[in-house]
Amino acid sequence: MVSRKSKNYRTRTRLVESDSEDDISSSGSVTEAEDLEEDIDMEDLDATELENVHSDEDGLETEDADKKREKHFCKEIWQLKKLPYSAELEEQANRHFIMIKKGLAESVLLNDAATGFCHWTMELDKYIDFYGRRFSKEEHIQLIHIFLPLVKKGAIFRNVKIAMRTLYTLLCKKDFLTRQDLVIEWRPLMELYVEVTFKNLEEDGLFLMPDGFRSDLHTLIFYARPYFSDDSVQELLDEVRPFMCIWDESCLRYWKLLDLFLCTAMPVEKQLTHGSALWLDEAWYWYEQITNNSLFETQAIKMFARLSVECPGHIDWTDKLDLIFTRLLRALRLGHVTGLCQIFNQEYGSIWLVFMMGSKAHEKLMSHLRDLFNQVESFLHPSNNGLHTQHIMVLLSKLLSNTVLRLKRERSEKTQNRARTLTTIPEEMRLNQGHLDELVNMMLPSLKMIAFTKTCKELVSPAFRSACLLCPKIILPVVLDMVYPALETLVEPHRLLQTLGTLLGVLIPLVKDEPDAEGKTYRTHVITILNSLLPGLDCNDISKCMVTYQIIGVIVNMIPIVDCSEAVHIRCDLTEDEKELCSATANFDSIISMLMDRMFDMLVAVGQTAGTTTTHGSISAKTGNNIEDQIFHRGTLSVFKGICRNSSTELFNIAVNKLYSLACEHVFDSRIANDVIGDMIQVACKFHPEIAFQKFFKLVISKLQGCITPEFYTEEKVEFGILWWISIASRMIKVHPKLLLENWHMVETLMDLVMPLKKCTVATEKALNVLDNILDQLTSIQINSLVERRKMYDLSTEQFLAIRHWAAPVEKKNWHPEWIMPTEESIDRATQLLRKWLVPTIDALNAPTGIPKKELLHRLYLIRSALLGACFSLPLLEGKIIPLSDSHIITPEDELVTVVKPKGTPEISIDGKNVRQMIMDCTIDLIDWLLENSPDDVKSIQEAISILRSLPLNRGYTKELYNTSSTSYRVTKTMLCDKLAGNRSNIEMIVEEYVMLLHRKRVAHTQGWHYNEKHKRIQDTLLKVATSTYSENRAKAQSILLSKLREHPYSYKRILNDILTFLEPGNDVTHEQLKGALYLLIDGKKQSLMLRMEFEQQAKMWPALVRVQHSEKPSIIALLESAQNMIVDNYESYRLKYEWEPGNVQAAWKLLKAAYEASPLHNAEMLRGPSNEDLEKYKNQLSEKYEKSKSNYFSLIEQLFALTSDPTLHWRPLDMAYSMLSMQVRRDCPLPDNVVKMFVRLLVNDTVKTRRIASAVVASWLKMTKPKAVKREYVIPYKAPNTSVGAKHPIPYGFRTDNRCMMYEEEKLPKTDEEWDSFQFCCKQNWGSYTWPKKLRTYAPLKEQTAIDRSYEDFSDVEKYIVDTFQDEKFMTRFRELFSIEMKKEDELFNAVHFSLFQGLFRCYGDVLTHAFRAQLEILLASAKEYEQKLAAEISAGLMNGSKLWKYEKQRKMWNWLDPLLTKTFEVMKEDGLRNWGVAIATVCGCSEARMLKPLLDLLFKLMERPTDNAYAASSRMFLIQSALCQFEWRGVELWNKLVEMMKGSLVQPFANLRDRVAISLVSATWYDLPAVNVDPSLPKQLQPPRIADISELYKDLLGTCWDEVRMVREVDLTNGGNGAVNGSASLSVPNGNAVATMSHSASSASLAEVSEVKKQARLTLRAVISYVFNTCNQSYEAYPPSFIQMLPLWCHYSNDVGDEELQKTCLSLCVTVMEAIYISPENAPEVIRQFQQILSSSCWWKAKVAALKMIRMLVFSNRYVFRIHRDDIGMILVNSLNDNQIEVRERASDALSTLLQAKFFDTTPELVTKFSTAAHSKDLIQAHGGIMGLASVILAFPYSVPEFLPGVLMTICRFATDKNATIREAVKRTLSEFKRTHQDSWREHEQQFNEDQLMVLRDLLISPNYYV
Repeated sequence: MVSRKSKNYRTRTRLVESDSEDDISSSGSVTEAEDLEEDIDMEDLDATELENVHSDEDGLETEDADKKREKHFCKEIWQLKKLPYSAELEEQANRHFIMIKKGLAESVLLNDAATGFCHWTMELDKYIDFYGRRFSKEEHIQLIHIFLPLVKKGAIFRNVKIAMRTLYTLLCKKDFLTRQDLVIEWRPLMELYVEVTFKNLEEDGLFLMPDGFRSDLHTLIFYARPYFSDDSVQELLDEVRPFMCIWDESCLRYWKLLDLFLCTAMPVEKQLTHGSALWLDEAWYWYEQITNNSLFETQAIKMFARLSVECPGHIDWTDKLDLIFTRLLRALRLGHVTGLCQIFNQEYGSIWLVFMMGSKAHEKLMSHLRDLFNQVESFLHPSNNGLHTQHIMVLLSKLLSNTVLRLKRERSEKTQNRARTLTTIPEEMRLNQGHLDELVNMMLPSLKMIAFTKTCKELVSPAFRSACLLCPKIILPVVLDMVYPALETLVEPHRLLQTLGTLLGVLIPLVKDEPDAEGKTYRTHVITILNSLLPGLDCNDISKCMVTYQIIGVIVNMIPIVDCSEAVHIRCDLTEDEKELCSATANFDSIISMLMDRMFDMLVAVGQTAGTTTTHGSISAKTGNNIEDQIFHRGTLSVFKGICRNSSTELFNIAVNKLYSLACEHVFDSRIANDVIGDMIQVACKFHPEIAFQKFFKLVISKLQGCITPEFYTEEKVEFGILWWISIASRMIKVHPKLLLENWHMVETLMDLVMPLKKCTVATEKALNVLDNILDQLTSIQINSLVERRKMYDLSTEQFLAIRHWAAPVEKKNWHPEWIMPTEESIDRATQLLRKWLVPTIDALNAPTGIPKKELLHRLYLIRSALLGACFSLPLLEGKIIPLSDSHIITPEDELVTVVKPKGTPEISIDGKNVRQMIMDCTIDLIDWLLENSPDDVKSIQEAISILRSLPLNRGYTKELYNTSSTSYRVTKTMLCDKLAGNRSNIEMIVEEYVMLLHRKRVAHTQGWHYNEKHKRIQDTLLKVATSTYSENRAKAQSILLSKLREHPYSYKRILNDILTFLEPGNDVTHEQLKGALYLLIDGKKQSLMLRMEFEQQAKMWPALVRVQHSEKPSIIALLESAQNMIVDNYESYRLKYEWEPGNVQAAWKLLKAAYEASPLHNAEMLRGPSNEDLEKYKNQLSEKYEKSKSNYFSLIEQLFALTSDPTLHWRPLDMAYSMLSMQVRRDCPLPDNVVKMFVRLLVNDTVKTRRIASAVVASWLKMTKPKAVKREYVIPYKAPNTSVGAKHPIPYGFRTDNRCMMYEEEKLPKTDEEWDSFQFCCKQNWGSYTWPKKLRTYAPLKEQTAIDRSYEDFSDVEKYIVDTFQDEKFMTRFRELFSIEMKKEDELFNAVHFSLFQGLFRCYGDVLTHAFRAQLEILLASAKEYEQKLAAEISAGLMNGSKLWKYEKQRKMWNWLDPLLTKTFEVMKEDGLRNWGVAIATVCGCSEARMLKPLLDLLFKLMERPTDNAYAASSRMFLIQSALCQFEWRGVELWNKLVEMMKGSLVQPFANLRDRVAISLVSATWYDLPAVNVDPSLPKQLQPPRIADISELYKDLLGTCWDEVRMVREVDLTNGGNGAVNGSASLSVPNGNAVATMSHSASSASLAEVSEVKKQARLTLRAVISYVFNTCNQSYEAYPPSFIQMLPLWCHYSNDVGDEELQKTCLSLCVTVMEAIYISPENAPEVIRQFQQILSSSCWWKAKVAALKMIRMLVFSNRYVFRIHRDDIGMILVNSLNDNQIEVRERASDALSTLLQAKFFDTTPELVTKFSTAAHSKDLIQAHGGIMGLASVILAFPYSVPEFLPGVLMTICRFATDKNATIREAVKRTLSEFKRTHQDSWREHEQQFNEDQLMVLRDLLISPNYYV
């Protein structure tokens, strides 16, 4: 629809105006410190929370009067006092809050829980939005208490969501309430959270939650958590610990609940008794213990981080840092590691590390950080770009930004001594400048590297900004050293762009730089940079141009542009630095001159190209500006505005004279040029009216007088020159109204020139902007910007030294902004204009007959411009108020209209008439006339309804404009503010913008309850247009009407019947009217009328939608489909029954009495509470409301049901009716029986969609109506010590004597039916593995489940109907055929809804239906078709699960016929059915426990025992039994042992699929073998978990030949190796210089023996072992089981095997993807090293040694903190390998050593270099080559730097460049070539480290003689 996409001219003009009027930009949060407009939806502790921990408390005054106010108010927004109507505002705020208290309390006490309570809740939100926390602490507490009881289990409704949002608004700011003031009960919140998170309400079709309910609840808990009681921690642990079964997904529940609900905001003394002492060791144990595949690592890190933030310094993390940094390092994905890496959440992890600084762990933390940054530094080089780059950059950025936030908190706590919600940071832990310098210095090399990165460039500037805020003296010189060379170079534009971005980040610290010890600052660079940046203004490179504009804009707005050079000669109090700065300011005149020239050159270039290209629009173009034009416009304007605002008059004259010259000389047919020049003239006139206004106004008037001729008014198209000057005139008159009044004769002249009627539409629009802007200036309130400050800029340097006021913050006590207010004179002049231009237009339009269309349109334009220009001073429409709801708590007459002007401010009226009323009467009559006589005049009708949009409530600023301004303000504030200093450092421009934004917010707010007959008339008119003939008119009217309905709550009820009239089939309605009515009902998505939360209205709308006259027109069909989809996607279960808790009532009475008598928020009369008569009168209000809602709910269902029974209804509306009915399923109100019967019938409907709906509805209904199972406490025979409530860490988890009662034991199972019926089962797998709950409730024995054991006679009517239906053979046959039809690909999967349906049938109706389903199952199971097998699996699973509570006799009978059927099916199972049967068995077993499913397990094990020659059959049977046993987890360990015993004889298989299946089954069986798992030795062997070591041993026995191959020595290798025997005994020290290793030769060889059958078997075994190891490492919680370490020689050998390519590939894959990247625990590290020593010192195959060295390199690199204590051993291994016989081994050892030297794992000591040099000079060839390779490893360890010792090493190795031995020559050549490659980019910098002789040697040796020139 065209009209929706196109913006009308007025909106466009306003937006441009907004851009030009706001200082650089304009924005605003809800309150500066209270940013609540955004929906807060965060995972947990993050930077947002850190910022909220201590926000700027700049609202606290120190004067006595304000001290008294503190008692009454938590905090006021001080900027509100600066508004010109602050007295009226305060009076209204007081009354508003008193009304809110009264309204909330009476809503509770008089039982108006729906309308009234929600209304006053939103009023409270509005109050906080407008005034902040302007109420007392007691009122704050009672407000929280009035909402909290609503948040409870079962209350998943929209009103609760609204209450939660208000609650987290009240709680989100710290320090207004402490833990002593408020205690919040955690349990109700947790019960509700568990219900919405873990209960699958929506998935099961039981309830439809409001959108975003879960995230809002999450956020509320997040903010409520600091106020949980001291005992909450122990209570929470007792509640959640039983879920901590490490093998069950319930452990995620444990961690999520612990993370979310654990209160860490306790003081240290409480932490020792009630806090961290109870949980920290336990959490750390699990964090440390689970070294692989952890599901909860992020939650654990969040908890540790939160504890560090909320109770800083309490925990000493020193001994835990090795593990923390190992995981952090591995998470960075360094070195192209593709295997299993650790998860380390950098957001929370960085906070955790930042809050360790200054604590007891500080020294070790800094040491580890230094190691970390040394290791990652080279990975950040641009040539090493990869996935790791992003991870490292995020870490850098997060560490720095969180350090800034911590420092901000420290400073806040230090300067303000008052009660805190969180524990303050201890004095001894606070960061000093030494700490910060240390941190930034260690990051500095990495920061330099990322300055020019190509990845995540957006992180660079914020990282530098944070670092600069912390240590400006370190960062500023680095950035400046980057900036100047980048500005000079012409060949690297990307480098310049990124450098400028970095400069932008550090500008604020640069401008505010403080003198150092020598009194020096870097501030003079600001002026130098300003001068150097001018070439960056280049319209051919828009990216560079934009960042240049931003930098110049920041500078000119932050510093006064005043020439202070005279001060050097006049003042004697200047420092040397200040003298230098003063002298630099002498260049301001030339800088301003060149800057203006540069901007104007660009402007002229743009203007001249506008006519010849399509890039820039002509002056009459209506399309929006492209992005380049927007950047040019905003950039130029922000810079010029800064100059005008911040410069002395002398310098301003330079700029304005150049502007005047440009304005005189150039006129372009370019809209962007026109906009820019017009806005610049307006800015100049605004800030310096006495200089600029007369000059420019006279120029414009004279130009217009010269070019406007009589033809101007009659031409259809006016030449662009006239448009240019009219447009400039419209902008430049936006000045102080005093100037307009003083020059009124010129204003009148202007108006007389441009305002008469014209034929050119563009000219009319631009001329009317003049009227609009003049009226706006005369009638609105504005701020007169920086008046006092600009006066100071013209004072002498003795009186005012500008350089001492750079980035000067506002002193709020002495800051009094000057306001421009409407006066009697200005209002009179505005009225005069309206009389002259508006009144005649209205008179003409009152008799529209005969007026041409274009003139009609132009007159409407005039009305709209006059209305929008003067609307701030136009009284609102008056009339009799129409009540919008039947609430007895809301009285629309008393609702407050937001005050936006002082009392007595004059308003406009014409001869006593209301101008809005005049316009309304005229416009509505005209619309009626147009629809009657000229319905095709689309433009006029659209313009008329646009007038109606603005007419009722617009006061000059709309919410859309406010939101735009708000966003813009935030961007500006981010650029211009010091994040560390906070709001106190805000410059005056920012504060002015914010105050103006507060005013605009009030102006944009509308009060919808003041709804009178005038508003109703407007809505009726809009409805008429919304259902008219032309689509453009309809679309626009629909949009406006829907926005009007949203402005006035519940007003939709007033026109709903009128809309529905168009939908009635019997009415004579046109296609267009029907379409318009449908759009009105469905537009708005979640806010659409048909989703309004009232059953009464839905009962009107939904049946009407179904009854819509059938139409084959695609547009109507699409609309109705859209309506149906919207209902399905957005519908929620609306609340039927409202109720209050006692807590609500108690808090309501307390709230009425909460204010002190002296408080302005106290009003005894209004807050006395309801009378007894009222209490009695409304006592039953809630129950009456419930009955009414229920009646409407059933009415809706009855109407829809009646429609579904209509045989004449087309299939489309029938489908809609079914969908609508399906939405009405809810757990708190049963569906009528006839509807249920209908859905049962629909199960065999021909339509797939209908069948799906019916399946879901019937399944949900069965779940809700199933007979209640009896549950009772499970009596645990014996509880082991420390395994129940109050348990203390360490808790023995695993296989204990006391939880044996939970395990499957065949011999203890019941034998008879009676025993089975008396046995109590426990279905949840988690119970007992960790701790026991206080009371364990499970299903009672089967004999007590009498409610389930029912016969046909016991069923209700509807249940009998269902049973009869399913027993009907025809129905069942049809059911089977339809449910097994082949459909889409996704329908091949096991269907959970079908399973739920079948389970529900057997659960509700026992074995009554088994006969009916048996017959169908027999057919399905005998079929080979995939879809029929799928349906069989679903029915079988539903039958098995639904029968679990039947009496055992019935179960036995069922299994007697089901067992042979399934056995036969599983024996001949095809591959396409296997997956579904696996899911079916897993689903059944996941819902039960092993003992309940003994018949199924017997069936599966019997299958396993049956012999088969088919590998697939054996594999599939194993898969099925594995699917079952995996669900039983630790409780089925006897079954796992049984399975392992069965598989011992078939470990080695020739078929890959069977071999892998055996390996995977063994992996699952050994999953329970954890290092610290508790296995009670008294338990029988079959109840102890299979061990990984035992399985490894089984395989090891079969690997004999493979081990022999590894050990065998190749004679050929020995022969070759003997030629180079060593005679010398020179030795090398290991890299750390502590130990000495002798270089000795070792032979490398392997056997080439013939492959025999035994070898084949051994190699098959090896493949099985590889599969087992690979899958174990993928699934196990232990990263590297010790029994695998001994297999290292196998992997090293066979990853190079040449006899079996497939074996070699799988082995190599295992090494690369797992073994090289695996985590090594400190306990396993010595054994790993021993294995490597054994491989590298033995006479094994040299290729195995190469593989081992490659593995060492990566393992040590990624586990450096684990291997630190083994440095000597690793050094010995590498140095010895440098002396190996095989050259490849020596080269790989050199690579490994170089990597570890580069990562600073080893120190490059002089001793090391000397030893390598000595070895290199050896006469022994191998030793000499080893020495050369050692030197090469040192050189290559520094790829991007040249340390001072490196030239010497290079010179040493250069001497061997001409060695006689080719091997040595080649090694030297390769080394020098690689050195050249890595150093060439920065050679100019590197060559400074060499002397001339050394450079000469290098030049001679390197290939190209020109290489380093």
